[in-house]
Amino acid sequence: MKKHISYLSIVAMFGIAILGLSSYNLFAKGIAHKSPIELTLWHSMSIYQENTLEKLIDQYNSMQNDIKVNPVFQGLYNDMRIKLSNAARSGNLPDIGQVAIEYLDLFVSRGYIEPITNDIPQADRDDILEQFWNGVTRNDEIYAYPFNQSVQVLYYNKKAFEKAGLDPNKPPKTWDQVIEYGKKLTKDFDGDGAIDQWGVLISLEGVFGFTPLIRQVGGEFLNEDRTKALFNSNKGVKIMNMLLDMAYKYKIMPSNWNLFEGTNAFLSGKIAMGPITCAGIKFAEENLPWELGIAPLPYIENKSVLLGGAGLVIFSKSARKRKAALEFIQWLTNKENCIKWHENTGYLPLRKSAINSYELKSFYLKHPNYKVPVDQLPYARPPDFTPYLPQIDQIIRYAIDDIMINRKSPKTVLDLAAEKVDELLAKNKEEK
Repeated sequence: MKKHISYLSIVAMFGIAILGLSSYNLFAKGIAHKSPIELTLWHSMSIYQENTLEKLIDQYNSMQNDIKVNPVFQGLYNDMRIKLSNAARSGNLPDIGQVAIEYLDLFVSRGYIEPITNDIPQADRDDILEQFWNGVTRNDEIYAYPFNQSVQVLYYNKKAFEKAGLDPNKPPKTWDQVIEYGKKLTKDFDGDGAIDQWGVLISLEGVFGFTPLIRQVGGEFLNEDRTKALFNSNKGVKIMNMLLDMAYKYKIMPSNWNLFEGTNAFLSGKIAMGPITCAGIKFAEENLPWELGIAPLPYIENKSVLLGGAGLVIFSKSARKRKAALEFIQWLTNKENCIKWHENTGYLPLRKSAINSYELKSFYLKHPNYKVPVDQLPYARPPDFTPYLPQIDQIIRYAIDDIMINRKSPKTVLDLAAEKVDELLAKNKEEK
């Protein structure tokens, strides 16, 4: 009887062990195949930039099973601003959004974004350049990870330089030199009285075009506490008079072309040179029928370029999703991916470790144009931020058009624009 009981006990225990092991295996299998955290990423990257971003996201999704990122193109920056604003009002914000740095204040001021200052590893704080952190910092709090960052550089047609008797390897360094080069580059090839090739186009395109130039003569666009416009000073008038001279005195640039028209004209050979974002270098190099030259943005009295672009904002309020979003963003902006992003788009590399890497130094030997915007980083600054920057930008665009197309007095027009801007800044002060 005892032997029988012992035998049954052994069988029972063995059965329990098997059941337990099976249960453990089922449990472990359940963990291994649990559903990943799904993150929706709204972005504004198009064409080759979108292809590069999607390849990186596909790589991330395939290398781990815990997080799945779903990218959704939502149009360009202004389209994104509108869609995010509507989504915020309806409570349907994405987990992550790519927000232009000039629009960040809109969402910070309305409480749609929580700071991530304390969530950023010190290694990232030290490795990503301070200029980029400045673009996503408000009142000492960081609200986004820098992502696609850019500055303007001077694009020029090396073939046009050669035909005009100019050394294609010696582009102009100052705006005075741009005028002298422009005189030689402006051509009426068929003698019909119409210009076939303009020497230069400087499309100020509002705040982003005007700000770096006024800084080049020691001025500022707004005062430090963002309560008063300063662009209507004598320094601002000086900038507009320089542009008027280029269009009407020296006749080296059209007076009424916007940036889109000017960029297309450059691509078709109707403009010999002009400032354009570095994010277009890859597209231009691969699609132009002639050799592209890239030079630093010309200067007047001192060097200054405007830092633009966007950051990645975490909108999700879920602690679990916020942690997952940070993990993904930190991977997307790591050294290796910074290098890939820079080489495949023309956007600036975010990290010192990337800039100083053997990979990029070797890349620049074959592709020197990509190094030019990186060399401008020491004097790159973001715009003067305020929640009303989009409205201010429109005011400046209208003012510049009034001056350049209607040839109205720069001082008169800028003073009127400054009054409107001051009203917005006063409104912002009251709302704080």
